[in-house]
Amino acid sequence: MTTLPVLAVVLAAVVTAVTLLYRASLDRDLERRLTAAAGAMRQAWPAGQAKQLAFTLALEGIATDIVTGPPNAADPATAAAASARPDVSVARHDSLLVVRHTLPDGTQITYSASEVQNDRAVQRLLAIEIAVSLAALAVATLLVMRAATTALHPLTEVARTARRIASGERSQRLRPSRTDTQLGGMAAAFDQMLDALEAAITRAEHAETAMRNFLADASHELRTPIAALQASAEVLLREQPPRPERDTIEASLARDAVRLGRLVDDVLGLARAETQQQFAELDLNALIRQLADQAAERAPGTRITLGLGDRAMVHGDPDALRRLMHNLLDNALAAVPRTGGAVSVSVQRTDEHIEVRITDNGPGIPDAERERIFERYVRLTRSVPGHGLGLAIARRIARLHHGDLVCDAAATGAAFTLHLPPAAAGNALTWRMRGG
Repeated sequence: MTTLPVLAVVLAAVVTAVTLLYRASLDRDLERRLTAAAGAMRQAWPAGQAKQLAFTLALEGIATDIVTGPPNAADPATAAAASARPDVSVARHDSLLVVRHTLPDGTQITYSASEVQNDRAVQRLLAIEIAVSLAALAVATLLVMRAATTALHPLTEVARTARRIASGERSQRLRPSRTDTQLGGMAAAFDQMLDALEAAITRAEHAETAMRNFLADASHELRTPIAALQASAEVLLREQPPRPERDTIEASLARDAVRLGRLVDDVLGLARAETQQQFAELDLNALIRQLADQAAERAPGTRITLGLGDRAMVHGDPDALRRLMHNLLDNALAAVPRTGGAVSVSVQRTDEHIEVRITDNGPGIPDAERERIFERYVRLTRSVPGHGLGLAIARRIARLHHGDLVCDAAATGAAFTLHLPPAAAGNALTWRMRGG
C-alpha cells in the first residue's frame, strides 16, 4: 500500500509548486503596475498632470512620494543613486513593494504598494488546494482499497478453498476464469497442485486397500495348504508309518509344497501388479515365442500354433508382461486335454492397439461366466489346478499398462483377447495406479 504515501507526497509537491508560482505571478503583476506608474509619471512630468496622476494611483492602492530638487548629499546611498542616475529601482520593505524612480531633473519619486492582498489571495488559494488535495486523497484511498480488494480476491478464494479442503472437501478447486494474469496463473497452479495431491492421496489409499486385500487374501488362501503340510508332517513325526504309507504321505507333502509355492507366487504376483514398476520397450513377439517354447516342454501333447507376423513393440514392465502372458498360456494349457489339445496365439496390430488373441479347444467358458472368471479366487471347475488368481492378475497387469483383457465368445473352446498400446503411444504414458 505504498501508493497512498506516494500520492500524498506528489500532491504536496504540486500544491507547493502551484502556490509559489501563483505568488510569484502576483508579485510580478504588482511590480509591473508600479513600473507602469513610474513610466506614466515620467511622461506627465513636469506638466500639471502629475498631481492628478498621483491621485489616480492612490485610488489604485499605489502611494506616491515626490521629493524635488537634488538628492541629499549627506545620504551616501542617495548621493550614489543620484550620481548614477538610475531610472527605476525595486525594493521590499516589510509588506510593501517599493519602486524608486529618479527623473532627469533630480526629482525622486517613490511608489509603494501593499502586498497584503497578495498574501490573502495566496492563503485563499492554499486553502482551496489543501481542501481539493485532501478530497482527492480520500477518493484515491477508497479507489485503491477497492482495487486492492478486487485484485486480492483470488487470494481470499485460495484461503477459503484451502480451509474447505482441510475440512474434507477435497474436490474444491479455484478454477480461475483467466490464467494470463499473475494471480490467475497462481490460482491455476494451485488447482494443479491440488490435483496432484489428490492423485497422490488416491494412489496411497489404493495402495493401502491393495495391501489390506493382499494380507486378507494371503492369510485366507495360505491357511489351508499350510495346515495340510503341518498335518502331514505331524503324522510322519508322530506315527513313523511304514512304507508304502510313508511314501504316500511324503508324496502328499511334496504336492502340497508345490501347491503352496504356486499359491505364494500367485499372491505375490497380484501384490506386485498393484505397485509401481519400471517400463521399457519390449518385443511382444519375442516374449511369446520364448513362453510358447517353455509351454511346449511342459505340455508335449498339446499343439501350440503361433501367428505373430511383424514385430509388435510395446512399452511396459517386462516382468509384469511376462507374468501376464505366462498366466494366459497356463490357463489355456490347463483347459485343453492332455492329448489332442490345441492352443493358438496370434498377434496383430490395429490403429490404436496391439491385439494378442489366445484360443484353445478346451471345454469353453459359459457366456454368463465370461466376466466373473476375472475375479479373484474364482474357479469354474475344481478339476483344473490353480487358485483362481491367474486371470485376475493378467487383467490387472493389462489395465495398468492402459490396455485390457477380455474373454470373447467362442463357438468351441475359450478365446481371450489382450489389448495393449504400441510402443509409440506407450512411451508417452506414465505409470500410475488406476482402479481395476
